[in-house]
Amino acid sequence: MSELRSQMIRTFPSRFRGAAIWAVLLAAWSIPTAGQQDALSRATATISGKISFEGVPPANSPVQMSTDPYCLLHSADYPTLETVKVSDSGLENVIIYVSSGLLPGVTYTAPATPIELDHLNCHYTPHVFTMMTQQPLRVRNSDMTLQNVHAWSEKNPQFNVGQPVKGMINETRFAYPEMPLVIRDDVHRWKSAFVGVFDHPFHTVSKSGGLFELKLPPGYYEITAWHETYGQKTMMVGVVDNERRVINITFAPDDK
Repeated sequence: MSELRSQMIRTFPSRFRGAAIWAVLLAAWSIPTAGQQDALSRATATISGKISFEGVPPANSPVQMSTDPYCLLHSADYPTLETVKVSDSGLENVIIYVSSGLLPGVTYTAPATPIELDHLNCHYTPHVFTMMTQQPLRVRNSDMTLQNVHAWSEKNPQFNVGQPVKGMINETRFAYPEMPLVIRDDVHRWKSAFVGVFDHPFHTVSKSGGLFELKLPPGYYEITAWHETYGQKTMMVGVVDNERRVINITFAPDDK
């Protein structure tokens, strides 16, 4: 198979050879598989890199917690919003995911392990996260004050619950992909969390320094990076078995 593939690629004129290589490789990779288990076991390639921020990051808005005496006691922990968080010239809290290129007809079972969202010191932790459809989302109130969880979803049913007691937990699931799904607190209006809900496991969030990593099966993918203020950017990336590709996606203050 590999010898035949090489012969086919050499028959193309040089100006078409790049596209020809991917067409042949994708044809081979698109052979029907055993489904989810096979697709995940073939996730031997790695796309990693950095979400860079070019320029001077803007100052985040200050948080006014005076409406809640308990929150005011912890105001020094989160003096500003986390809208733009830059470290080592990298933009944190960016959702990176495969937006196109996955094999059709393959379904993925959601992890049984819940994603945890915590009200901690009158702040949502984490501020940005990703999960799969039907994966449990467990929201906990770790504070001694009334909290609210209001999912402003557009593709999934909205939910709006109060959490008046410390240690209270509510659990929910989202049936449909949604990007982004916004969770707010109607009691403490400075609080928000942004969620990427996907029907596949190929997604992550940029961490300190804007670094990220995705494990993928070989293929040719559209990779999307989304930020709550600067919108989204896409890049086409191809990987073969066991390849490690490093990419860089850059946002700037004038991106919207």
